[in-house]
Amino acid sequence: MSKMTTLQEHVALSEFAERAARSMENNKDIYTYSDGQPAPGQLLALRWGLGNDCVLVVRLDDDFEPVNFQQAIRADGGTTP
Repeated sequence: MSKMTTLQEHVALSEFAERAARSMENNKDIYTYSDGQPAPGQLLALRWGLGNDCVLVVRLDDDFEPVNFQQAIRADGGTTP
């Protein structure tokens, strides 16, 4: 399936990716980036790649509901049941 985009949308996406890359480059502990709280329709950048040297940008869909999975990883590296 293909989607039509405008030049303005492409420029906005590129600018977002550049902001995310700069933020992640300046802080090696950052693995996600957004322009505020995650919300439907908003862009979200994720650190990506074998060397964590890439940025993957996704747009959250309209059915997205933020969930905090902060406690899902145990201190020993396992996951909670």
